Amino acid sequence: MKAFLYAGLGAVLLGIGLYLQFGMAGVSLADRSRCEQAVEKVYGGSDETKSTLLPKCGEPGMVAMMDARTSGAGAEQAAQSIAAANRTGLVGILLNCALIGAGIGALGAAAAAFRQSKKRAV
Repeated sequence: MKAFLYAGLGAVLLGIGLYLQFGMAGVSLADRSRCEQAVEKVYGGSDETKSTLLPKCGEPGMVAMMDARTSGAGAEQAAQSIAAANRTGLVGILLNCALIGAGIGALGAAAAAFRQSKKRAV
């Protein structure tokens, strides 16, 4: 019974961690759209620059950088915004990895409990 409980908990934690890490976008659709529009506005004449920067609009730091660029923020304020956005992204990654690790640990505990129950039955 314990093995099934651990296995269920492990599957849930692993599923949530994987979904949050890989299934969700890094930024909202509105932020991504705003970033893409800013890249088009600022770098509209350079196709090479646009093709390099547009895919990065899914990253929180890039969105913060383009927001700072379009609002005319100073270098220090822009750097603070980018650092805050990247820090938030890093904390999210760490939490997601912790959920994935807890899920793997619970699945390991389920395997150990299952082996132990098999030994008792024999």
